[in-house]
Amino acid sequence: MSPHKRLTSQALLLSALVFAPIRLAFCQTAMEPATTTDVETITHESQWIHSIESDLVAEKFDDLDRMAEDYRRSEARLPGGTWRLRLFYEALDTPQQTDKDTVDHLEHLHHWMAARPESITARVALATSLTRWAWVARGNGLAKTVTPEGWQLFNERIGEAKTVLEGSRDMRHMCPQWYSEMMTVGLAQGWNERQVQENFDRGVQFAPDYFYLYRQYANYLLPKWYGKQADASNFARSSADRLGGDRGDMLYFQISTVLVKRGNGSFSMEGIDWPRIQRGYQLVTSQFGPSRRNTNDLAFMAYKFNDPAVARQQFAAIGDDWSLGVWRDRQFFDRIRDWSQAKNVWP
Repeated sequence: MSPHKRLTSQALLLSALVFAPIRLAFCQTAMEPATTTDVETITHESQWIHSIESDLVAEKFDDLDRMAEDYRRSEARLPGGTWRLRLFYEALDTPQQTDKDTVDHLEHLHHWMAARPESITARVALATSLTRWAWVARGNGLAKTVTPEGWQLFNERIGEAKTVLEGSRDMRHMCPQWYSEMMTVGLAQGWNERQVQENFDRGVQFAPDYFYLYRQYANYLLPKWYGKQADASNFARSSADRLGGDRGDMLYFQISTVLVKRGNGSFSMEGIDWPRIQRGYQLVTSQFGPSRRNTNDLAFMAYKFNDPAVARQQFAAIGDDWSLGVWRDRQFFDRIRDWSQAKNVWP
């Protein structure tokens, strides 16, 4: 099936993209990376975000490259296990208000590539922004509502992102986010599974703990995209088993946040190991500290697994600090929280 037919409104929540303070749409929907990208974490890093934006506009490319290399080398994490490298690219890709602003933004990235031709960071950042701009052109409606011009721009911009990434495939210094962005392009262009898996395999060989690669591939395997019903859940289990031990359980939780999420209503819970998700959550929290997003994710998953006891614990921790990226609206959050407090009542 062509990717055009699979682009449903449920999978493409892009309406807030242009006006959002960060790159929400594609990460939280089609590729979830970000979706599960910690959108709320970024909002608490506003000074850091602003400094990255300012450095790009001032074209302080040496500083940006040093920063990215430090995050790659140190594998710096934030509470909840979020990689600071991942958020660095999110900060570089702050959506622009108009197409002219985006053109200016892309010009800075092109200057970066020209000034530092060996910079993998510049190429990944440019491909990321081109991909986002492609989805802006497409819009957030059903595939049949997209204009011919919208499809043309979508395909041109995705194609340009692929060209940028292909041109840096064999650079001396690589970046784990390169493989994530290439899988984003692959989903948009409807690559076959062999192509996507080859890219995934290279990525995890390069950076085994960069769990966003697993999330990207799991998303690709969902039935709403290119997989069959059990493909994504089997992938989550086999990936976690291969890693083994505590690291495997943590990975299982991290992948499951993509599988068990609002917007995947047709995805069957059969084959998903709820106790293992909980163990993984506890291990992630113990190692990296609690995060608002992870707590909200587990509360939602407890609802999907009809476990009000676990849900109550999470809602007590959440209080009124609910996550838009998980619940999408306050009314739904309140309804599920009320369900967790009731007895024998299914919302």
